[in-house]
Amino acid sequence: EPLNFTCKEGAGKDSKILQGDAIEEIQTILDDHIIKTQTMKGSPFAKFMITDIVEWEEMLMTTQDNLDLWLKVQAVWMYLEPVFSSDDIINQMPVEGQKFKEVNQAWHKLMVKIDSDPRAFTVVAIKDLGSTLKMANEKLERVQKGLKDYLESKMVLFPRFYFLSDEELLEILSETKEPLRVQPHLKKCFEGIHRLKFDDEKKIHGMYSIEGELVPFVKIIDPIASKGAVEDWLL
Repeated sequence: EPLNFTCKEGAGKDSKILQGDAIEEIQTILDDHIIKTQTMKGSPFAKFMITDIVEWEEMLMTTQDNLDLWLKVQAVWMYLEPVFSSDDIINQMPVEGQKFKEVNQAWHKLMVKIDSDPRAFTVVAIKDLGSTLKMANEKLERVQKGLKDYLESKMVLFPRFYFLSDEELLEILSETKEPLRVQPHLKKCFEGIHRLKFDDEKKIHGMYSIEGELVPFVKIIDPIASKGAVEDWLL
């Protein structure tokens, strides 16, 4: 039975990712072939076919490097894909948004090709597979750095953001038009505030403790007026 790079549905729309069980099987067989090939290469009885052995070994090692890089790119792409599906994030990080868009297009193109013909020998022979993955990895590293700097800048403006994980902060920043998305994270930012009292227009009239006590605000806060700057209305 031939080995296949099986794909499965990703979290995003029309997205594909490598299926874990298939990769584990391919990795196991690949490791076995590398050991056997290197053993043959050192045998005095294999001198007559040493050129073929060296060529086969180079293909296996290249495949190993590509597979390691592929899984790394996939992990980072899966983390960033929902982040950059947000218009709010793209508007605030246009340079990183463009870089991710380029990687995203290359990723979808690659995965469609594999999904149409998943046979292992066909996949490892894809032209420019290594350079495509290297390009994606380099751009994603720059996107990650830009994202880290962006989150840090928000934490400097509103230090209580340091109490949140990157994922929690991104959830807030990716939905700035929906101030209610902040609600679950308030108790981490403010000791004593369990939730806020919003009206139908998403304006804030007061704060509730965990016991349900309401403390009305003297001044009504309008998060929408901050035009996406969550740190402003939280201050």
